[in-house]
Amino acid sequence: AKDCKSVGQAVSEHTQLVQDIINELVSAVSAKEGISFPPGTIERLAAYTDVVTDFPCAVKEFEWRNKYFYDLGDEACPIHNGLLRECKEAGKLGFDLP
Repeated sequence: AKDCKSVGQAVSEHTQLVQDIINELVSAVSAKEGISFPPGTIERLAAYTDVVTDFPCAVKEFEWRNKYFYDLGDEACPIHNGLLRECKEAGKLGFDLP
């Protein structure tokens, strides 16, 4: 959605957005599933971006990676779903959103 070529570029150019979406997804899963993540979960997820810094940014395997969050709805995942819609509008998705 932000025209980044790699995960590392996304983190360096959109640090706050990456932090916000991690927080959003953790909160959404906690609310939906009635679970609590252990302390440090958000920090570990953020640190994982360092491991995959050279991975290309892309939306792929939607059914396995993004659909769960998309189906939680805009109230629970407004940033996530908004970014997916931006990608769709920009022609970056090879599929239709449900």
